[in-house]
Amino acid sequence: MTQHIALYGKGGVGKTTLAANISAALVEAGFRVMLVGCDPDGDTTSLLHDGLPIPALQDRVRNQETITVETAVYAGYKGITCVELGLRSPGNLQRGLQELKRLQLFEQHKPDYILYDIPGDSSCTALHAVLAEVDIVRLFVVTTADFKALQSANEAFTLLELHNGDRTQPVLMGGLIPNGITSSFEESFVSDFAYHANARTIGKVPRSLVVRQCELSGKTVIESRPLSNQSYYYRRLANQIVDASGAIYSGNLPQPMSAERLRNWSREWADRIHALENGLVTDGAAI
Repeated sequence: MTQHIALYGKGGVGKTTLAANISAALVEAGFRVMLVGCDPDGDTTSLLHDGLPIPALQDRVRNQETITVETAVYAGYKGITCVELGLRSPGNLQRGLQELKRLQLFEQHKPDYILYDIPGDSSCTALHAVLAEVDIVRLFVVTTADFKALQSANEAFTLLELHNGDRTQPVLMGGLIPNGITSSFEESFVSDFAYHANARTIGKVPRSLVVRQCELSGKTVIESRPLSNQSYYYRRLANQIVDASGAIYSGNLPQPMSAERLRNWSREWADRIHALENGLVTDGAAI
């Protein structure tokens, strides 16, 4: 059975690079994988194509071309099925996903996992469009140790809470993925946010120049530097996503913080950072 996985996060957190590397790790593990780019820039799958973008669905609509399965998908690294929607408005994004369903794309390719690279914004419009059209089984939110990125994660939790409502089969939270982590302080910062939002963190990925080098080469780390430590982190994260997607629902869902509570939490951390800078280190959070 195909598992539909959503990857969401504020712009700049490294979500797109993460999506490509997770896809590469999954296909190397023997899974059939499809990666659907929902970003208007249409660059989600470029690292699976030697750094070159593939034609987006929007381009074919603009040129009044007939959209078929053959023209909608491209084979990437080790046969990963790649689709770029390249649609800017939430309404067009929904129609693009409807077009994929009309083509019976998922039934024809029969992937084990479909990953959706979803851009973040203050109102979570792209995430809302995907949740409305696709039976997402797990949502994974990518974040850095920046307040704005965590604020975006909190907004995603709020949308998830509203979307689920009284649904008998809610969309489940797979985990908060800390990306580009540089220190124990940043790890503690993200973990504490997750604790206060009743979420969990999975697959911490450290910052590394290897990622930049591979991006400049137009390839994933998995393909270009398969024996690197960074590849290990991506493979571990891919395994955790597989495990989380198959886990039985325990009844626990994220509980987003109110704006006031989130601001109070951030002020507490501001005070803690002041203490750390003056030599007081607690609970492993060192700068």
